[in-house]
Amino acid sequence: MSVYSKQEVSNTPDTKAELQRLTDSLVNYFHTKMNVIEGGLFLKVVSPKGEYLVSSGISPVVAENSHFRIASNTKTFTAAAIMLLYQEGKLNIDDFITGTFTGTNVTYLPETPDYDLPFKSRITIKMLLQHRAGVFDVTNTGIPITINKPYAGQIYPQYVRRLPGQNFHTFTFDELIGIVSANDLYYFVPGKDFHYSNTGYNVLGKIIERASGMSYSDFITTRFIEPLQLNNTKAVWKGTDITIPSPEIKSYLNLNGTDSNTTEDNMSAHVAEGNLISTPEDLAKWIKLLITGQAGVSSANVALMEMVLPVGGVIGTYGLGLVYDEGLGYGHDGGHLSYISFMRYNPVNDMTIVMLFNFINDVDAQDIKLAEFGLRVVDVCK
Repeated sequence: MSVYSKQEVSNTPDTKAELQRLTDSLVNYFHTKMNVIEGGLFLKVVSPKGEYLVSSGISPVVAENSHFRIASNTKTFTAAAIMLLYQEGKLNIDDFITGTFTGTNVTYLPETPDYDLPFKSRITIKMLLQHRAGVFDVTNTGIPITINKPYAGQIYPQYVRRLPGQNFHTFTFDELIGIVSANDLYYFVPGKDFHYSNTGYNVLGKIIERASGMSYSDFITTRFIEPLQLNNTKAVWKGTDITIPSPEIKSYLNLNGTDSNTTEDNMSAHVAEGNLISTPEDLAKWIKLLITGQAGVSSANVALMEMVLPVGGVIGTYGLGLVYDEGLGYGHDGGHLSYISFMRYNPVNDMTIVMLFNFINDVDAQDIKLAEFGLRVVDVCK
C-alpha cells in the first residue's frame, strides 16, 4: 500500500503570511464583533504549492500533533470501514439490514428487541451511509413528549448523564439503538428523504463489529490508524476516557459573557459517529489517502462513496459518508460541543484543507460559512 509522504514545507513566506492574515482577520472579527472571549482557528493546507499550518487565538500555538475532537469527521472512517468490508465480500451495501453477511446465516444486526427498528426490513446499509434511512437520532433530537418515559422531551444521553452518578456512564450501541426501537421512533419511511442521524451511524458501527468480530474502535485502529501511520489518532469509547492527549487544543463555550472549558467530555454515546481524536497532520493525511484510494478502500469503491445526492435543495451534497463542495472537494464537517471542524481533499487541484474553530458562543459561532472561507484559502494557495 502506498502511504502518504509528507510534502516539503514551502520556503516562500508570502503564501503562509497571507494565510496567517486571513486567519487573523476572521478570528479578530469573532473577538470584536461576536464577543468571543477564548478560542480561535487553525488552518492546515497541503497543496502542490506547499504545506502550511497557521493558527490564531489558540494558545498554545497549534502544532501538527495538537489533538482535538474531530466529531463527525469520524463518519468518514465508519463509511470507509463499511466499504472495506464490502470490498472484502463480507457484506453488500445494497442489502437490507435484516439480511445476512455474505455466505453466512449471521444477520447484520442481532435479532433482539434492541434492534427492532421501525421499517427495519426496508432499510439498506447504503441508506444508513447516506442518512436516508429515517433512523431517529437520539443524540440530536429530543424524545417526543408523548412518549411515556422519564426521558420524554429530553436528549437521551444528556438525560442519562444528569442522573446521580451517571456522568461517566458508558453508552453502548444496544442501549442507544434500543431507545429508538423501544419507542418506535423514526423521521420518515426509509429512502423518502434525508435526515442526518448519528444513531444511523451507531447502527453501522454495530454491523462493523459483527462483520469483523472485534470492537468498532479496534477495527478502525487495526485497519486504518495503524497501517496508515495515523500515529496521533485515537478511538475513544469508555465513559471515563474524557481527556485529550497532550498537546491538546482546548475548547470553550461562551454563554452570557462567561467562558466554560469544554475540552473534557464523555464520548461513549458517539462511537462510530463522532468519537475520534486526531491532529491537523493526521486528519489531512487521512482524507487525502481515502479519496485517492490509498487508505485500503479501492478507487472504485471510493467512487461509490463520492456519488453525492441533493440535501435541502443543494445539488450533490452528501454521498456515502462524504460531503462535497464545488471547488473544495470531498470530506466532512464535525461539530461537538465547542469543536467545529472541516476537512476536504480536492483531487482536481490536489489540495487538502483542514480547519478547526475551538469555540462556540451565544451569538452562535457555528454559523461560520466554512466552505466560503475554504474557497478564499484556495485562492491564496493557487
